[in-house]
Amino acid sequence: MSRGPSRREAVLLSAAAGLSALTSCSRQTSSAAAASDEDFGALSSDWLRSYTRQRPSAATALGEHAFDSDLEDVSEAGRQAASTEIRALRERLSMIDRSTLSRDNQVDAVMLSEHLEGQLFAYDDLQDWLWDPLRYSEAAGNALYGLMARDFGPLPERLLSAASRMEKLPLFMQQAQKSLTPERTPRIHAETYLAQMAGVVSIIDSLIKPQSSVLGPSDRSRLESAAATAKTAVEAHSSWVRSTLIPASSGDFRIGSGLFETKLRLALSATISGADLRQQAIKDIDEVRSEMFDVAQTALAANNSNERLGPAPSADRKDAAIRAALKLAYADRPAREDLFSKAAETLETTTRFVRERDLITLPDAPVRVIEMPEFQQGVAVAYCDSPGPLDRHLETFYAVSPIPASWSDDRTQSFLREYNSRSIDELTIHEAMPGHFVQLWHANRHPSTLRAVLGSGTFIEGWACYAEDMMSEVRDAPGDPLRRLITLKWRLRSIANAALDHGIHVDNWSEADAMSFMTGAALQEESEARGKWTRARVSSTQLSTYYVGWREHHALRDEAKRRWQSEFTLKNYHDTVLSHGSPPSRLVRALMFDEMIA
Repeated sequence: MSRGPSRREAVLLSAAAGLSALTSCSRQTSSAAAASDEDFGALSSDWLRSYTRQRPSAATALGEHAFDSDLEDVSEAGRQAASTEIRALRERLSMIDRSTLSRDNQVDAVMLSEHLEGQLFAYDDLQDWLWDPLRYSEAAGNALYGLMARDFGPLPERLLSAASRMEKLPLFMQQAQKSLTPERTPRIHAETYLAQMAGVVSIIDSLIKPQSSVLGPSDRSRLESAAATAKTAVEAHSSWVRSTLIPASSGDFRIGSGLFETKLRLALSATISGADLRQQAIKDIDEVRSEMFDVAQTALAANNSNERLGPAPSADRKDAAIRAALKLAYADRPAREDLFSKAAETLETTTRFVRERDLITLPDAPVRVIEMPEFQQGVAVAYCDSPGPLDRHLETFYAVSPIPASWSDDRTQSFLREYNSRSIDELTIHEAMPGHFVQLWHANRHPSTLRAVLGSGTFIEGWACYAEDMMSEVRDAPGDPLRRLITLKWRLRSIANAALDHGIHVDNWSEADAMSFMTGAALQEESEARGKWTRARVSSTQLSTYYVGWREHHALRDEAKRRWQSEFTLKNYHDTVLSHGSPPSRLVRALMFDEMIA
């Protein structure tokens, strides 16, 4: 059902306009300052309107439902129009004297500036629309899934919006097919794309069609016809992927040092180079492994293992000791069919602990463990899917990917060794409690909708990694060294992500190089390493955000301890650091400690 400007659109525009009304920490009162904040508020409103109109599925996820019947225009004309709008908005932003803005608006201006630069970099330099088909499966899948996953409005209205989007899928698929250049498309992207397109069909069959009975005869007939049209379009497009795109795909999945450095700077909102980041990561890997060896010695002694070593053992014997202790932890792992129940169990126990220890203000909205939708599978093991800032009262999904039915028992057991019972607890801490679920709930409470839309992935992932460490500090009993060993292994994983990211896209690591690093220095099971090899090829720079964000969050807490001294408490710190939304950590630091916003 097509809709004009809605109540929710008014909410969105009001939220954008409200950016100019945020209290200025510097108490600027000049008319020039007031005019600048007003100008930035108008610019923010215009940008949000443009953003949600150009990305209807993202608007649905945000909680803006004026465009629920639309699909993204991924044609050449659509890209040109979007690029023109972005350049005009960037020009307007450059004309605003940021020094006269309120401090909150200064932060948002930095975030908007970096976002606009990133969009133009993608259009002009990275040109991912030519070679990355996953952006199309994500847009198509989210367009339908976002309408059905949460009860943000009456079901009949959502079903009619789904019908409208399904009717537009044939054109979308044609545009995607015309945009993609097979010779520039990496094979791994094309193969993953084909698997994810099957997930789009599964959304139609499992989430949309079974609910058609709530519609009247005419609307139900329209929905069924739209579903058939969409499935035919997806199947035809998938046939093209099989027959043309995959066989001709010969692009390099490595983006190269030049593009990587620019994309890394924009992803991290930081000045550290890729080479320096990789060097720091290798140093920290050695330090973490050293601590893992000490913990392993304790664990082996507690279990009367013969692997205990005397002073100054060789590197090989240290490695053997760590692996022997990890093997003890791997023995406690769920059965294949108990993966989801174990995740739900750890969500309950970690929530109870955080509440009892009063470590942070907890959300008043629900979170639920779900099976990861098929169109999202094949890249990550789990993720947190939070509602948008305009739908923040709705539930959050802690999505876990099922073990593929096609996996052999050996591969399944390798996966379950990696995701043993203690590791699932770490996964829950990271994705839900007190990781992404809690942090994003706090972020959605900030009055700036723009800031919520442009949240820093480095801040968000860094918080979740910091949460793992923090929980280890306050919860882990000295009598369970295996618990500490698994926490350290997860820290090692975050650091190794950054080294892998650079190694593949800049240092031209082969599959053998990457697998040797992950199963060797990073101590990962082969199943995990193979999954990460795929993820590192179909993405770039995102894997670096965990490690950089983890370092930044620990640095922020250390600075708060130094400044606040006796007034420092974990809850006070956590609530304060999360009260500013999800800007880059350097901007959170400036807001927290009244430093210059650069």
